[in-house]
Amino acid sequence: MCIVCNPGAAAFLQARREFLGGMVGLGAATLVGAAVPLTAFSAPPAPNLAGPADRIFHGGPIHTLGPKGKVQAVAVRQGRILATGSREEVMLHGGRQTEVIDLRGRALLPGFIDPHMHSAMAMLADWVDVTPFSTGTLAEALSKIGAAASAAKPGDWVVAQGIDPSLMPGDPITMKALDAVAADNPVFVLESNGHVAYSNSKGFAAAGVTDATPNPDQGRYDRENGTLTGRMQESPAMKPFIEQMPKPNEDHYVALIERLFSDAAKAGCTGLHDAGIGTGGVNDLKVLNRVMANNPPIRYSGFLTSDLMDDWVELGLKPGHGDDRFRLTGIKFWSDGSNQAQTGYQRENYLGSDKRGSLNYTEAQLEVGIQRAHDLGWQVGIHANGDAAIDTTLNALKNVLARTPRADHRHRIEHCSVLHWEQITQLADLNVSPSFLIGHVYYWGKAFRDNILGPKRAALYDPCASALKGKLRISLHSDFNVTTIEPLRYIDNAVNRRMRDGGEVLNPDECISVEQALRAVTIDAAWQCRVDDIAGSLEPGKYADMVVLDRDPLTIDPAKVIELKVMETWLQGERRYAA
Repeated sequence: MCIVCNPGAAAFLQARREFLGGMVGLGAATLVGAAVPLTAFSAPPAPNLAGPADRIFHGGPIHTLGPKGKVQAVAVRQGRILATGSREEVMLHGGRQTEVIDLRGRALLPGFIDPHMHSAMAMLADWVDVTPFSTGTLAEALSKIGAAASAAKPGDWVVAQGIDPSLMPGDPITMKALDAVAADNPVFVLESNGHVAYSNSKGFAAAGVTDATPNPDQGRYDRENGTLTGRMQESPAMKPFIEQMPKPNEDHYVALIERLFSDAAKAGCTGLHDAGIGTGGVNDLKVLNRVMANNPPIRYSGFLTSDLMDDWVELGLKPGHGDDRFRLTGIKFWSDGSNQAQTGYQRENYLGSDKRGSLNYTEAQLEVGIQRAHDLGWQVGIHANGDAAIDTTLNALKNVLARTPRADHRHRIEHCSVLHWEQITQLADLNVSPSFLIGHVYYWGKAFRDNILGPKRAALYDPCASALKGKLRISLHSDFNVTTIEPLRYIDNAVNRRMRDGGEVLNPDECISVEQALRAVTIDAAWQCRVDDIAGSLEPGKYADMVVLDRDPLTIDPAKVIELKVMETWLQGERRYAA
């Protein structure tokens, strides 16, 4: 994904909007003012903590992740934390109607927060699953696509998602290979990174793309000797295909997001942060308002996409718009692509290649966009995977903050994947923090080390320990649907850094403690998402957003943290999930 500031970018941005907005039938080109009702938010009433507790929790280890650390009991009143401390102290807040809940040795902690996911990707649940987590080889993926084509009517589109040649062995996916399994149906297959897709002859014909079709701005159709191979790069190249594909309706889209939120609660999440509201067009707000109006089991916040800045301004949206259940906090930019797709922008070439990826815009263009968002008071989140993209992003942020310094801006670099020590120092100087897609280490670590970047650069991937040593506040995220929403896995990935293929450890010097990893999915994630005033730790006045685990994560063997189980999830003092 990319967001740019030149005429070529306009085509890219429109393609990106239509890529998702078109699929959900929301009319991405529709202006919001007339067509998209926004929820009228009002300030929540001040909590009334002058009274007896509704519930008191005790009988197990309770980690507040706040100044008190570990306590014996927690009292909750009207959805808020009333008191924490010793059992004797907290029981003083009990009354005749107080429910006393014995944890029976289970652990109580703040609910987990995923600080970077994409609700729009929930719609891919309807596509054929050919991810490397469900499908072993590229040949197996082709077989699944062929089976779907056999079950479809001739001429109907067959759409699949999640294929990943960096993890799945086999011959490259080509137009010829897709023709062999789906001769009578147009096919579209999206890679897990979202930057590369494939189609067959009928798909290219339906899209009107031929050998003579020029590459769109910011997009490419791969060719060999002038002939299309079936592979395409970036959303502008995908746009003609998306325009021809079937579009699920809004009601179904809402249902898919609600299912995603329910699954997140089962994984222990009480908070999610969307890193791209607007990828489906301005109507994303309408869809999310509908979801949140149904009282899902999570608290939500998010970044608006930078390509729609004019629309957000026209709507009158300002930093902090919303309420405590759904709050808009910032603006999102994309500086480069995906390292596993070899489109992330690197200082050095990829292994065995004469290419090092590319930027989605120049440093000057990025700086202009950041400056506008910064001047409007927004927090800024910037996707940067390659080390050269991080360099560019840091330079742009440095120039903006030098011209117009602002206290507590909380600007972030998203993924911040191949990160050098001198860049950590710059991040600290600028008060900019990284959010790590820590699943890169687990799922792609071996591929990065052996096939894509080499051992030296792979060792720089998601350097949590170095970032903490450099006095940075870090968070861990899924980038759903790149990886699944599983905070306990993020914790394991950061603590143990085991690689999925073979179980080796990727740079053990970057392993962190369980407590540090817990902070990265609770209070520090809340701070990055600007919801630390209401969530992220168990402190009086904050919401009682909590997770119950079967054991104490701070006393078990760190190597076994992945074995922890989520038993309950509580949002605003109400149980929303029980195993």
